[in-house]
Amino acid sequence: MEEPKLEWEGKVTATLTNTTADQAWSLLKDFTNLHKILPTLQTCHLVEGVNGEIGCVRYCAAAGGDGVVIWAKERLIEINPVRRFLRYVIEENKIGFRRYFASIGAVDGSNSGGGGGGCVVEWSYVADPIEGWPKEGFEAYLRTSLEAMARRIEEILRGGGGA
Repeated sequence: MEEPKLEWEGKVTATLTNTTADQAWSLLKDFTNLHKILPTLQTCHLVEGVNGEIGCVRYCAAAGGDGVVIWAKERLIEINPVRRFLRYVIEENKIGFRRYFASIGAVDGSNSGGGGGGCVVEWSYVADPIEGWPKEGFEAYLRTSLEAMARRIEEILRGGGGA
């Protein structure tokens, strides 16, 4: 499924030097357990459908800087285990998105001396602008979030935390 052409479009990446793409995908593909690999989320759970099946909906929430809960309901619109990516759309939210489509996945990467094969986790998006939030600030938020996810994925896979 192709995302519509919207004003904002971008991609952030994080390199995992000790994790293969298959290993990272084993955690990324679990659509309703995002809170286990994204430390800023307080909850992520299934609200509709069957986890991992196209059309299922997850609810994700976190406390904002002012203590206000920000949340989103996101629908899985594509999952490709061979290419190791999934796509989703935000359907409802208290973040400020009007339209937002995203893809997250893991691709083989060059090993940077870590001994584990290495991979790159990619998070791409197309969206309408968010009122009061410049694109550069939004991408910085995504980059920071993805870097935290990458650290958490490696920690879980090395036995430093349960998923």
